[in-house]
Amino acid sequence: MEEITDQMLRCWNDQEYTTEQAAYGVAFMLVRRLTEYTVIERSRRGTGFDYWLGHSNQPGALPFQNKVRLEVSGIRKGEDSRIKARVKQKLDQTNPSDGALPAYIVVVEFSKPRSVMVQK
Repeated sequence: MEEITDQMLRCWNDQEYTTEQAAYGVAFMLVRRLTEYTVIERSRRGTGFDYWLGHSNQPGALPFQNKVRLEVSGIRKGEDSRIKARVKQKLDQTNPSDGALPAYIVVVEFSKPRSVMVQK
């Protein structure tokens, strides 16, 4: 394994960005392990969710066919009440894109660490 250098750490100085990117990584692993889906593509800004999930064995599938929404959030340090509040916030955030397509919400807390994954 490569040694982590000071220069590497300086490249992750923005704690908000680092937390967001780390939460995506954890969420992607959880989705792959706990569901039949994988990350297919990033959604557009303003949709109320972060990524489209789908089946990797359907490369020519029609848009939105067999797809699921994924919304992810990271918390550096928070108690259960903060995690529950963030899950509710993210559930509400996906309301504008509700319809026939389900959604997964993943909130990752890094101080303990722990994750909550719910399906909408």
